Order: sequence, then structure tokens, then C-alpha cells
Amino acid sequence: MSEANPLYLPPTEISRVDIPHEISIYLNGEDLATKNVALQLFTVDSDGWPHVALLSAGEILVLPDGHIRLIIFPSAGTATNMAHDGRSTLTMPLDRGMCEIRMKMRKLGESKAAGVALAIFEGQVQRIHKHLSRYADVESGLTFSLHEPEAVLARWYRQIAVLRNLPAP
Repeated sequence: MSEANPLYLPPTEISRVDIPHEISIYLNGEDLATKNVALQLFTVDSDGWPHVALLSAGEILVLPDGHIRLIIFPSAGTATNMAHDGRSTLTMPLDRGMCEIRMKMRKLGESKAAGVALAIFEGQVQRIHKHLSRYADVESGLTFSLHEPEAVLARWYRQIAVLRNLPAP
């Protein structure tokens, strides 16, 4: 590909509901110490403005049936937005591009089982798109390093256990 050919590539729909295998593996609730890419979760606030939250693999779980569960602080703007509107978009790198998962969220409840008050949401996938560029590859997303890995990983595994142990929809 030539950099002289920066033509726009519209996103391609890769699925209506089937989460790509690489993302299902990344968000399976296992090996959390090796998963340091932040996922971006976009919602819409009550004024109609986009709102973004950065979430980790310790706060998201892809279920075998393709639903996606999130566990977040109940006072966060993201929780308020999802409870109000329900629409959200989760993005992360995928195969030299960016994957966009559009979901309709519903609040399942709140839990203190992970040692802190958290709101639990479940998303039903509406559409999955992949964004590619003709002139560049996405090599990674936003990456992070934990300040206190042992404490954070312990909390993440408790959070994932909460998400796993909820009754099926």
C-alpha cells in the first residue's frame, strides 16, 4: 500500500452478534496479569454528549452465549448513562485495526461481593464493526501498568467471579 493512497475505508461489519474469538479470549476473565490493554467504553450522557470510560479485562466478561457483563462503580457517569439510555460501544484493537462492539446494556444490580460497591450491567451485542486503514496498522491500544498488582489483581478476580456467578439471562 502506498501512503499516496489514503482513501477512506468504511468500517466492515464482521458480525451482528458473534464476538471475535480474540476478543472472547481476551475477556474470558483469566490470566488478568497479562492483559494490560484498556478498553474504551463509550456511552451518551443526558445532554447528548459522548462519554468515554477506560475499563480493564478485570471489569468485563464475555459469556459463552455472547452477552458481555461489566462491573463498574455505581456513581460513575458511565453507570448513569447506561442506566438511562442503555446504548454503549466498546472498542479495542483487533487484527491490525479497531473492533467496535455496539451493545444495548441493562443493569442487573449491584454487588459488594468484590469488596467494594459495584454496579453490574449486561450487554446484548447489536453489531460488530472492524475499522482498518489503508496506510497504517493499529499495533496496540491504550496500555497501562498497575501500581499495586497483587491488590488490583485480587480485586479483579473477585469482580470476575461476581460476573461469572450471576444467573444466566
